[in-house]
Amino acid sequence: MKEAVLPLETIVFQTLLLLVAIALEARVFYHRLNLGRQISIKYAASINLLAAIISWLLFFLVQNWIPQELETEVINFIFFDRIAASQTQQITMLTVSIGVAIFFITFFIKLKGLDFLQALLKEMSTTEESDEDEEAPTTQLQALANRFNQVAVERNPNQATAVLLANAHSYSGIVLILFMRFFFNNL
Repeated sequence: MKEAVLPLETIVFQTLLLLVAIALEARVFYHRLNLGRQISIKYAASINLLAAIISWLLFFLVQNWIPQELETEVINFIFFDRIAASQTQQITMLTVSIGVAIFFITFFIKLKGLDFLQALLKEMSTTEESDEDEEAPTTQLQALANRFNQVAVERNPNQATAVLLANAHSYSGIVLILFMRFFFNNL
């Protein structure tokens, strides 16, 4: 019978990485997008939580399709910080390749998440301002979809740059923390 394992260390470490990413990205949003401090933090928290949820869902989906040997290595690496010594070079190349792919996938998720968040907030503000009766749910969904398309078309060109820079800042901070973690674990 399989026993359930609660990876408490991974959960705590993911929380730490999320807090670091939110702090770094909120700072970039504050300076680049000229948003208030609270709004910057809310945007950064929302898109980082969205990216983390989607990333974990994709991880658990993809791990079912990879070979059993690689699946065991990946799970040991993520949850228990163990790498098989015989495959260190292969795993390093794979990790770097996957890391670059994850960076750009996360950038896309965050950019679309920010677009969706802005569309949702605009829709909520226009709904609050209007004194009309409630619309049918399909009409509200259509209005939200139209608003999302409008925000995507009207997007500030600096917004994509700001999200890219914010993602780069957060990934740099995360890589530094991961490096320190593995360096101090090996001492």
